[in-house]
Amino acid sequence: EEVGSYVSRTIQPKGVHVLVIAVRSAQRSPQSMSLFVQFFGPGVAACVAERTTTRLYMPSLLESGGYGLPKAFGGVVAVNLVMSTFAMISLGMRVGKARKDLAEKAKRDGDEHAEERFGLPKMQAEGFGDLAKKFNCVQRGHQQALETYGSFLSLSVVGGLAFPITTMVSGLLWIYARGKWADGYATGDPSKRYQSAGRHVWTALGNLMMASLGTALVIAGVL
Repeated sequence: EEVGSYVSRTIQPKGVHVLVIAVRSAQRSPQSMSLFVQFFGPGVAACVAERTTTRLYMPSLLESGGYGLPKAFGGVVAVNLVMSTFAMISLGMRVGKARKDLAEKAKRDGDEHAEERFGLPKMQAEGFGDLAKKFNCVQRGHQQALETYGSFLSLSVVGGLAFPITTMVSGLLWIYARGKWADGYATGDPSKRYQSAGRHVWTALGNLMMASLGTALVIAGVL
């Protein structure tokens, strides 16, 4: 162990040394390793399965179609780009409906500032009442999706080049989980966003990260 520590301090390149430290830290923290496996494990398994089974049973999906892209990439465009756009629009419409409904309820409850509290251009409702909290939770269900949507689209386009099936299925999972995530948030209890299938927004994103990494390895000639 002392020799290994000496080598890591003296002759290892900086990047390798950092990797060694990360691995040792993960080994000392089983919980961190568990989260790492949960986040990236499904994506690795899906990419390996696609790489091995598609060539055997569905080779036509990997044949070049229009623009020289795999035929299956059409599914990526349809699901991860087009369908996800409709999903995001739907989440935005939820916010608009909540803005109107909760403003009307606040007025019935005697809130003289309901219009100012819930109306545009306010992104968040001010105050600590239950109605304000509920609106802010609905808004957060949409806002958090926007925060990761750029990464979702970019990873989908890159990952779909080499692993279109994994990417498309992950896109369907992301769309479904996004709806469940927003449903949980809309209850007014933020902790419920992870109940049901809402937590799988991260599974889907992890899958896309692994698919994109796989594409990088294919381009580099490693796979």
